[in-house]
Amino acid sequence: MSDRKREPAEAAAENASLDAHENGTWHRQRKAQNREELIEAARALFTEQDFPRVAIKDVCERAGISRVTFYKHFQSIDELAFEVQMRALEQMEEWISAADSPNEDEGTPREGRLPEEGTVPEPVLRSGAARLRRMLEAWSVYAASHQGDMRFILLFDLHYDAYPPEPALTERYDAHIRSKKEQHFLIGALQAGTRDGSLQPDLNLRETGEFVFTAMMGLLQTLSLPGGKRPESSEATERIARRFIDMILRSLRPE
Repeated sequence: MSDRKREPAEAAAENASLDAHENGTWHRQRKAQNREELIEAARALFTEQDFPRVAIKDVCERAGISRVTFYKHFQSIDELAFEVQMRALEQMEEWISAADSPNEDEGTPREGRLPEEGTVPEPVLRSGAARLRRMLEAWSVYAASHQGDMRFILLFDLHYDAYPPEPALTERYDAHIRSKKEQHFLIGALQAGTRDGSLQPDLNLRETGEFVFTAMMGLLQTLSLPGGKRPESSEATERIARRFIDMILRSLRPE
C-alpha cells in the first residue's frame, strides 16, 4: 500500500464522488419507495371505495406524496389502476401456487412401513387431481381473506371494458395476460393429472386452465360482492366453494 499523502484537492474529489454515489443510491431507493407507496395507497382506496371515483388527489393524500411526485411515476390514474390490477393478480396466483406440492408430507412411509435405518423414506406423490383440489381450496381461502381485491379485479374489468383506456395501457395489460396464460399456474397440476389417470388424459391443458380460472373467479367474485348475493355466514360461503370445487373436479375426471 502506498504511503503517499493525498493532496487536499484529491481527498475532496474522492469524498465528493462518494457523496454523489451515496446520494444517487438514496434517491433511487426513495424513488422506488414513493412508487410502492403510491401503489399501496391506490390499492387500499380501490378496495375500500367505488373504484372509478378514486382520484389522483385521493391517492396522493393517502400516500402523503405530492402530485408532482405522482406524475414522476404515473401519467394518469388509469396507469396506476392497471399497475394495481396486475399486482393483485400476481399476488393471488403466487398464493395459489404456493399451495401446490407434488408430494404428500415428506417423510411419510408408504403403506405404514418404517424406512430402513440410514435410508431416506420415499415421498408419497399426490395425484394431479389432489394437487388441483389443494390449489382451488387455497384460492377460496385467499378470496375470503381478500374480498376487496376480488371486487376490484372484477370492477376493473367491467370499467375498462365499458371505457377503454389509451391503447398503450391496453396493449401492455394484454401482453401481461398472454404471458400468464402461456405459463398458467394450474398447468402443472393438470398435466400431472392427465399422466397419472386422475384427470381425463386428453385435456387441452391451456384451455382447461382458462376454464377453471374463469369458473373460480366468477364464483369467488360473486361471493365477494356486498348485498343479497353474499351468503349469510363464512361457513355458508365455504360450503358453496367446496361444492363448486367438487363440481369442477368431477367435470375433469375420467368417465
